[in-house]
Amino acid sequence: MIGIVYKIVYTLGFFVTWPFWIIRDLVHHKPYSFKTRYLGPGRMLPKQPGRPRVWVWALSLGEVLAAKNLVPALEAAGAEVIISSTTAVGRDAAARAFPSRLALASPLDFGLSTRRFLDSVSPDLLVLVETDIWPGILFHMQQRGLPKALVSARISPRSLKGYGYIKVFWSRVLRLFDLITTQSPEDKERLVELGAFRDSTHVIGDLKFDRQVQVSTPESKAAILAETGWPDGRWVVAGSTHTGEEDIIINAFLGLKAKDPDKYADLRLLIAPRNKSDFQAVWAHLCERGLKACHRGQPRESDRDQDIFLLDTLGELERFYDLADIALIGKSWAGQHKGGGHNPLEPAAKGKPVLFGPLTHNYRWMTKALAAAGAGLMAPDQAALESALEEHFNNPEKARDMGRRAADFVRAHQGGAERTMELLRPFIERARERH
Repeated sequence: MIGIVYKIVYTLGFFVTWPFWIIRDLVHHKPYSFKTRYLGPGRMLPKQPGRPRVWVWALSLGEVLAAKNLVPALEAAGAEVIISSTTAVGRDAAARAFPSRLALASPLDFGLSTRRFLDSVSPDLLVLVETDIWPGILFHMQQRGLPKALVSARISPRSLKGYGYIKVFWSRVLRLFDLITTQSPEDKERLVELGAFRDSTHVIGDLKFDRQVQVSTPESKAAILAETGWPDGRWVVAGSTHTGEEDIIINAFLGLKAKDPDKYADLRLLIAPRNKSDFQAVWAHLCERGLKACHRGQPRESDRDQDIFLLDTLGELERFYDLADIALIGKSWAGQHKGGGHNPLEPAAKGKPVLFGPLTHNYRWMTKALAAAGAGLMAPDQAALESALEEHFNNPEKARDMGRRAADFVRAHQGGAERTMELLRPFIERARERH
């Protein structure tokens, strides 16, 4: 009954809003988005004999990166993997990360779309990564008797409260999963509170810990500076920022430089917005304030004389963390967003001390654990951020020790992909027996 009600509500919403999605795709030049999500691949995808097909659904960039080690592990277990992503950024990332695998647009949760997709892909197992739960797909998979797994799941207290308003619905949805693995014990308890079966819900850690990230070296920093023509010095790298919080970061940085212009003359700030749509707005804001700034997209001879640098390109942030003496985690300070923070593991794995604001509910366990390990620090506002930057630059050995602790923290929590495979392997074996 719950499944029928959901299908009716979603279908009505789809018919009301579909013109908006088409117009959005045309405006933003997204040639595949609505059409392929609505109609599916458009053809039957031939299966490899004797190899069960695993459909890995990763919402966007972060989830694709989380699945980077899981996909080869699934293939090593004898499965054929097809990857889908809900966003264009995610699909592009999947194509880069897995060039020999088929990367598709995830279907809409509309009945026709899900049926066409399942008919085309014919999966033997669905593996959803982290939090992108679409009930319609799960109901259709259930009707076809196909197993479903939610891996590396996380749920914030805020999301738990929102889901709780329709707990009877989400309880039914979560119980459609044959397996759930979570990032932390807190995530497990929240999902069980919503209705997930305790016996089939396991704590395995965050799959993102298993990403192989190259530790920064003086040589890797020098290579970036030589490529860009940017100046050497002590760098603050603010990664994945969102609209509105840039001023907190910029003002803290400028406040520190103003305290002693000679002492802090070599301080540099790199701002890397999360969304491409923010690049121009951030650059315009820097220009309006008359700040000494330049941007990656349009190099100039005068770039070497600037203080603030805008990374307005996609796919380069991981490499540019090599510049950082200190890394700041975006979407964690107040701005024109709901907050929640981004994953701090990328700079931490590179051996960088990480600072973050108070709005980290999407990664609450991780930021608390980093702070407890002496590898991260929460700076709740502009004044606290300025003070934390001053402390770190005035105590470089302490900052380096914090970076070492960050890298050790990441290494200590690796192995999630292997633990996940131990739980997924029986599903693959049963699917192979059916072939």
